[in-house]
Amino acid sequence: MSFPESPLAAFRHAYFGPIANYLAWHDGFASQTDLALLDQLAPAAQAQAAAELLAALRAGTADARALLGLGHLGHAEALPLLHHCVRRGTFALYALGAIAQINPAGFYPPLVTASLRAKGNSEYHLLDVLIGLRAYFTLPQLGPAIPPLIFALLAHDEYLVRYHALKTLRCLYGSPLQAEVFDQASVKKDEVFGLITKNGYFVRFGKTQRLLLAELPAATLAAYPLVVC
Repeated sequence: MSFPESPLAAFRHAYFGPIANYLAWHDGFASQTDLALLDQLAPAAQAQAAAELLAALRAGTADARALLGLGHLGHAEALPLLHHCVRRGTFALYALGAIAQINPAGFYPPLVTASLRAKGNSEYHLLDVLIGLRAYFTLPQLGPAIPPLIFALLAHDEYLVRYHALKTLRCLYGSPLQAEVFDQASVKKDEVFGLITKNGYFVRFGKTQRLLLAELPAATLAAYPLVVC
């Protein structure tokens, strides 16, 4: 006779069991994470689930499902570890999302600043951080130190880093050009975008920074200056 799986056993299978890695990469880990299952757990079981998710993250045996689960549970004790995930580049985008979901006021800029300043960070680590910052936080939440570091990334060697730095700054500062550009005519009119598409010309990147400063709202720039650190 077979017995129904216990709620905690179902949780462990869903969060630590096999996963369709291609779908997680292609569609995002959210498509492979059963958050509703966490809502079905009793409070004591939710606390146990959070403890197991944290333990797996510390041990390096968890994937982004753990970050999504901790964010959904609003588990405040996870905030320090989530910040270290951002700094280390361990599913940094999901870690930023979980921090914002648990408590945006718990965001700790110095660790993210260290991540953006660190030499040798991979392109994909930087992309995750840039996308996460604009998706989940506002300028007041980021504070004064992070935006200038994003501004400096407009001169990064990799085009995708430059592109996401530009998009993040436009989003955070409320640029009139922050919306996605889809048609070729709009792309041609976007001089800043045109300047960052080619590699190796640092004079061009300096012009990019000057043009962007002229584009962004003056009042917001006055409150959050973009002086390169």
